[in-house]
Amino acid sequence: MAISYRNLLSAWDNFFFEETPTIKEGFFRIVWGLILLCYVSQDFVNINDFYSKKSIISLTSVLQEFNYPHINVFQYFGKIDSFENYLYVILILAIFSFIIGLKTRFSLVLILISMVSFHQRNIWLLSSSEVLLRTISIYLLFSNCHKSLSLDAYLHNKKSKEAIPEVSSSWIMKLIQIQLSVVYVWTVWQKLKGDTWFDGTALYYATRLDQFKNFPVPFLFDSIFILKILTWGTLILEFLLGTLIWIKEFRIPLIISGIIFHLFIEYSMSIPFFEYIMIALLLTHFTGEEFQTFIYKLVQKFRGSKPTES
Repeated sequence: MAISYRNLLSAWDNFFFEETPTIKEGFFRIVWGLILLCYVSQDFVNINDFYSKKSIISLTSVLQEFNYPHINVFQYFGKIDSFENYLYVILILAIFSFIIGLKTRFSLVLILISMVSFHQRNIWLLSSSEVLLRTISIYLLFSNCHKSLSLDAYLHNKKSKEAIPEVSSSWIMKLIQIQLSVVYVWTVWQKLKGDTWFDGTALYYATRLDQFKNFPVPFLFDSIFILKILTWGTLILEFLLGTLIWIKEFRIPLIISGIIFHLFIEYSMSIPFFEYIMIALLLTHFTGEEFQTFIYKLVQKFRGSKPTES
C-alpha cells in the first residue's frame, strides 16, 4: 500500500514535534548537570599540571598546534596567574546554576565556553566522553529544560500572570535519542571491522589490560566460553539499543537491559564517566508522562502521603 505525502509529513511532525510534558527535559537537565559536576570535579586535583602556565604542555605549544580560530579563552587570558583556577570556579558556579535552573541558558553558555576552553588548552586529554558531553550540552542549549523543575520557571510563574506551559515540543529530546542511536550503531560498526569481535576474544584481551581493570569479577572473566558469550552479547545488545529501542514493545526492556549493561561495565572496567553518560542518555527514552508519574510518586513519598484517588 502506497504512503501519501501528507501521511509521511504528518508522521514526521508527530515524531519530532509531538508535545510532551516539559518535566522530562527538566529532570534530564538535573541529571546532566550532576554528571557535568562530577566530571569537572575530577580535574581539580590535576588542574595545575594540565592547565596552568607551568603545565605539562605549554600554552605556546597549544596555540602553535591549533593556530586557527576556535573557542579557547586561554589564548586571551592564559598568561594571567592562576587563570585556570578562576575559570574553574566560573565553570563550577555555572553548573550549579544550571542544575537548579537559574538563568539556565546563560549558565549553559558559560559551561560550554569554559569546558571547551579547558579541552582546547590540553586537547590531548580528550576522549569520546568529553566529545559526547559537549555535543549533548549544545543540544540542551536549544531545549525547554528551563521550563520545569527550575528556578527560572518558578520566578516566571510568580511574576507573570501567564504560567509557563507544562507541555512543549520534544524535538531536542528526539535529536538526543537519535544521537544515542548513532553512538551505539557506530560503535558496533567499528567493532565489526576487527577480528576479535567476530571470534569472541575481544573481551578476553580487554579484561587483561591493567589500566581498564576496576573491581574483580569472580570466574566470569576466567572462562573463555563466558567471555565469548559476553563479547557477542555486547554486539547484539548495543545494536538493539541503537535500533529496536524505538519500537514501543521493546523500549522498556531495552532501557533496563542497557542500564544494567552499563552498570556492569562501570563495576568491572575503569572507563571514567562514559557509562554514566550513556545511562543518562538512555533515560531520555522514557516518555514525558512516565517522568511525570515518577516525579509525582517521588513527591508523594517524600511528603509521606498517598496519592488521592479521583
